[in-house]
Amino acid sequence: MREESRARQLTLQALYQRDLVANRDFEELREFCRQEGDEESAEMAIGLLEGCIEKLERLDRRIRRTAENWELERMATSDRNILRIGVYELLFRPETPPKVAINEAIELAKRYSTADSPVFVNGVLDRIYNLVRVPDIPSDPEARVDLHVHSTASDGSVPPEQLAAMAAAKGLAAIALTDHDSVDGVSAAKMAGQEANILVVSGVELTAYEKDSEEGYIEMHIAGLFVDCENPVLLDRLERFRAVRLQRVHEIVGKLREIGVDIESDNVLEHSRGGAVGRAHVAKELVRLGHCADGPEAFERYLAVGCAAYVPKERMTPAEAVELVHCAGGCAALCHPAHIEDLPARLERLVESGLDAIEVHYPTHSAQDERRLLDLARQHDLVPTGGSDFHGEIKPQIQIGQETVSFVELHQLQQRARMGH
Repeated sequence: MREESRARQLTLQALYQRDLVANRDFEELREFCRQEGDEESAEMAIGLLEGCIEKLERLDRRIRRTAENWELERMATSDRNILRIGVYELLFRPETPPKVAINEAIELAKRYSTADSPVFVNGVLDRIYNLVRVPDIPSDPEARVDLHVHSTASDGSVPPEQLAAMAAAKGLAAIALTDHDSVDGVSAAKMAGQEANILVVSGVELTAYEKDSEEGYIEMHIAGLFVDCENPVLLDRLERFRAVRLQRVHEIVGKLREIGVDIESDNVLEHSRGGAVGRAHVAKELVRLGHCADGPEAFERYLAVGCAAYVPKERMTPAEAVELVHCAGGCAALCHPAHIEDLPARLERLVESGLDAIEVHYPTHSAQDERRLLDLARQHDLVPTGGSDFHGEIKPQIQIGQETVSFVELHQLQQRARMGH
């Protein structure tokens, strides 16, 4: 038997003992490995054991999210610990080839668990591997990346399949498609990105609300980057959000009609072209009808917070938004934070919820804002991100690639997504 395989068996046996005797002393487990294995296999087993115990909460969260219809605590003890070893190697031991980690876990299941266990272990680990297998990003300090772009899949005016060519024309190397409450455009954008040699990061932008007073709420936007666009939990929630968006548009149109603005819901929906409908589409119809000169005026007069036709969205908390991003295998970034009241205190709470990044570079952030946000990023160990928030016609003053970061930040975000939460 190879030393590596023997080491994994020792690790499994030690973890099994730890589960049977809660919080068993690590020194006892270390000594068990040394007694049962030779010097090389014992040292490797001790390293695996130490890593699994240190990362136990992260490993268990990832297993819970991936093993659908299975509660971690009700799994067979052997299966639970085989998965912990396999996930640890997939996420935290880059020197182990992923296929080796999966195959070794299957062999442990064959030897130490039930007849059904190898298929179960293989299914869970294979799904986790596919989630963390994001594209390798080349190291190029000169390459620029726009991590905040919208398409017609939500409230942008440019189809997702056209964004890559626009990004290439601006000299970008990558973009993140972060449509509001939708990942419908990601597949088309990625295919076009391959042709244009542009990396397209799968993303989504979620709206969250934190209570500010007895009746008031502060709106915050959380972008998920490197999300799994086929994650069933994410897709279920987004479908719910889209239904709420539709109802919201009907309510906005009703309020506009009450104040004498003649507008029809059906015409608003035509602007969304079947994508996630929102206030931007109402603004577009107001401009078409001649009630406003452009989109910004429509928001200022009717659609922004505090205006006569404003209707809040369904209230998901910032912590819930971060958790949803993590559930989909992504990393969570706070968007345009300079405009959030009492940011330091709110950021503290978001960091406690697992926030990964903060948008430092944004078109309406001043140089002073960026310095302050960079300080906050360093203070809380957050990745500094940036992007244009490109929407096309609704924000004609904003161009794709107007604000960017480098591949250094993209690498850091990629690692956060790979490590799990």
